[in-house]
Amino acid sequence: MNPPSVAEARVLFGKTKLAGGKLEKVETVICPPFPYLGLFANAGTSRVSLGAQDVFWTNSGRATGEVSPEMLKDLGVSYVIVGHSERRALGETNELVSKKLKAVLTEGLTPIVCIGEKERDPEGGYFGVLKAQIVATFSGLTRPQFRDLCIAYEPIFAIGKSAKDALEPRGIREMAIFIQKVVADMYGEETAQLPRILYGGSVEESNTASILTEGGVSGLLVGHASLDTERFTKMLKSANSI
Repeated sequence: MNPPSVAEARVLFGKTKLAGGKLEKVETVICPPFPYLGLFANAGTSRVSLGAQDVFWTNSGRATGEVSPEMLKDLGVSYVIVGHSERRALGETNELVSKKLKAVLTEGLTPIVCIGEKERDPEGGYFGVLKAQIVATFSGLTRPQFRDLCIAYEPIFAIGKSAKDALEPRGIREMAIFIQKVVADMYGEETAQLPRILYGGSVEESNTASILTEGGVSGLLVGHASLDTERFTKMLKSANSI
């Protein structure tokens, strides 16, 4: 729920779009809260896209307060975050995330599907938690649909802190490989290589380069650091230099 005012949202969007629009090797996706989406309707460019933080799982019906994929598309939204950890904490299940994912793909939008464990146990039980999320969320898709989605790995215990609390690049790479293996077991090795894998969890300017070069991921899902345009611009430039 940031920023808290329309005036701040306009400034933040404008500065971020300006910074991202100058970079040739990076795609920037800006996902403001629902009330601000109309301010930036169809404001995306080839390098800077408009995204939404959530979506409903169908285009019509009795669902007061919800926002459909069709509505988002009409505003020029290209990307939609699905199953963010904060939505899951409010009760969103794997099954509901799967329904939202399919609705987003049907509308021709690109989903950013979030998965991640709450905590780590010495016995490695978190691998089972992650596998269950992947299987429940992606079952029922067609192989070509994996070409049109991003999988964002966000270990919940690392979110909202500082760079020192983020997973080390080696650990991120391990999880990226694990995600691909589970998808490969479901759909085959070629399909597992199609989705872009992102990392989110205390990503800042100080660890952007190391995560992207050593972490085995294609991009980042940035939280608090994206609200500071100076810091976020440094992150974008760091990514662009790789």
